[in-house]
Amino acid sequence: MKDLILKNDNLSTSDTSTFKARNILSTEVGALSYAPTFGIDYNLFFGKDYEIQTKTFEAYAISKLAEHGVNPIETITEENTFDALLKIQL
Repeated sequence: MKDLILKNDNLSTSDTSTFKARNILSTEVGALSYAPTFGIDYNLFFGKDYEIQTKTFEAYAISKLAEHGVNPIETITEENTFDALLKIQL
């Protein structure tokens, strides 16, 4: 995805998918007053009495990215004893 950027009266293009994905994945649903449905609902997955599978969260994250026009190429999940790391290539 390319965005137009105007800086110091110079117009340029930039690939902003990485920044857009970071914003989507780091914003809690309901945190923005002007876009209350933007982001990921972390409360749905964390702090519950039951365990959510890593693949379920991965599918949810990918669907939220696709909903906002960011297309992931590949996902890699590294599961450790106490946590998991989800790497998304755009």
